[in-house]
Amino acid sequence: MDFKNKIIWITGASSGIGKGLAKELSKNDCKLILSSRRQESLEAVKSECQQPESIAILPFDLGDYENLKPIAEKAIQLFGKIDILINNGGISQRSLVIDTNISVDKRLMEVNYLGTVGLSKALSCFRQF
Repeated sequence: MDFKNKIIWITGASSGIGKGLAKELSKNDCKLILSSRRQESLEAVKSECQQPESIAILPFDLGDYENLKPIAEKAIQLFGKIDILINNGGISQRSLVIDTNISVDKRLMEVNYLGTVGLSKALSCFRQF
């Protein structure tokens, strides 16, 4: 795929796969929007990328899935549109099912599922995606 002149929004960009994607995609002639909950971590990733002047930081929490429309609007305002949304953000859980309180499972669903769906729906409201 040719990423030249594309505006790419990556959630979960502060570490792991999202960070790796940001670093690799920054080698292309594209603009990136990096998102996660942690502004400082996003700034650190941006500093490791090529062409940092083509990278915007937009911190937010996917767990706030009912209020993502203003976040999507801010993202669009950064570069005028979004060509590609990479829904990479999420949280994990590391314990046995029997040892995990149902409230943890609920939080996982809120962030990993509802947050991703909510952001995709919020962005699609602007009919430019």
